Amino acid sequence: MKRALPPEWISGDKKSLNVLLDLGIKCPISNLTIYRGPRKKTGKIRSKGLYCRWLPDADEDIRPDKLKYTGGTSKGKRKYFEGTTGEEDPYLAGYEAVKWYKEQRNLLTEMMKELEYNSNHSLEHYWELYFTDFTNEYRDKVGGRKRITNERSTWFAEKTGIGEQPFARKCIDRIQYKDLNDYWLKLDAKGRTIDSDMAEQKRSIKTLINKLFRRALQDQDFPNLSMPIFTTIKSKSKKEAVYLDGSEVDILNKQIIELTGGLAQRDISYEQFMEIPYDNKDRINPRNFVEVFDAAQVMWFFYTRAEDMPRLKVEHFKFTKNEKGEEIVSLCMDKAKGNRDVVSTEPLRPTALKAVKRMLHRRKSKGYMFFDWYSRPINNPNGSQVGDTLNTLLQYAAKKAGIKKKIIWTSLRHTAFMETCKEFPEISNMDMLVKFAANAHTSADILRANYLNKLDRSLSFEKARAKIKPRSYELFRGTDNT
Repeated sequence: MKRALPPEWISGDKKSLNVLLDLGIKCPISNLTIYRGPRKKTGKIRSKGLYCRWLPDADEDIRPDKLKYTGGTSKGKRKYFEGTTGEEDPYLAGYEAVKWYKEQRNLLTEMMKELEYNSNHSLEHYWELYFTDFTNEYRDKVGGRKRITNERSTWFAEKTGIGEQPFARKCIDRIQYKDLNDYWLKLDAKGRTIDSDMAEQKRSIKTLINKLFRRALQDQDFPNLSMPIFTTIKSKSKKEAVYLDGSEVDILNKQIIELTGGLAQRDISYEQFMEIPYDNKDRINPRNFVEVFDAAQVMWFFYTRAEDMPRLKVEHFKFTKNEKGEEIVSLCMDKAKGNRDVVSTEPLRPTALKAVKRMLHRRKSKGYMFFDWYSRPINNPNGSQVGDTLNTLLQYAAKKAGIKKKIIWTSLRHTAFMETCKEFPEISNMDMLVKFAANAHTSADILRANYLNKLDRSLSFEKARAKIKPRSYELFRGTDNT
């Protein structure tokens, strides 16, 4: 509400007016003033219009010293932001002053952003330092290429990568909870479009950001830097592993054999194998399905992982004699996941020896076992298209066989474990379980949780259903025509 002009202003004794307090004009701050301009040597005012000025709080005044202080040093007095209103009437000048203030505030905000986002100590800066060291550390390690690829993806992923976010160019000590919370909201929005809780991605992002903050602390650029605070990561219930039952295994194998033209079960030479119809422009061809059949057999007998398929070599299979003088086959990969000690895997199924000899007969004497015509990146076999091809062809065969379950190559490992547990109940014995787990490069706890417990529960329920008799009121009594 407009207020009467102070008499001191009217008399000329008062040189300035507070826009909010003296003029009663609505204003977001209480220290915006208008004032009469300086006079010339003649005594006349330089401009008929009134001037305006405002001084921000010290903690938000990020102007360089040469603009902030008189004399350009921090020892001087802080200077006002000053401007002209172009109006002689105090009230009109007050309204123009409010407009001018908002413009100065925006300029200060932009200056703050420029300071934040053009920093030599941004999150992006520490990413570059960290990733160089990370690459050097893992380049030649087992699974290292995959780790490098995943880490790079976490930073560079289109739209949702850390490096795609505005705060990645902020000075690291200016990154706020709001920046990270807004990031989480963006990920949630993407998750809704693909029916995902984005929990796994969030955990990877959180881990990497924490690493970069620790790098800043390590370099002692910010000795008092606080670690970032993230919104709690909520995830949906973990989906149970998908596996096939015994009948589905038979149906799938029959379908794959049909897709090979019956050649998968024949004992043929490498030359004969290479004569099987093949089209490098279409994955759906008989030769590729021979590869799928053999790869599935390896999963069945040796409980291999999906990631093993691209790097598995012919020379990894070893033939020896047991104490009885019987020939046995084992699989000994030259490197194990996580750089663990390598353990040979022996098959439990008696048909493994014959099956392995058959699949080795149609391959070269050494080199990659499956799809050896696919190139492998140096030190990174998993970077080839082997894994994708196996998944694509497996899912094609499953669909063609009428299997409704959504399976991936890892599902075959789950299937092999589950069927072994069904057919060999003695495996639940702790001593046997530990030995079997070591043989299959897993743990007894995982086998118990993912397979034995489920199997025990299922068998118990079957027994219960067999013993529990239906009550009369539970039965549907239809007519002869129903």
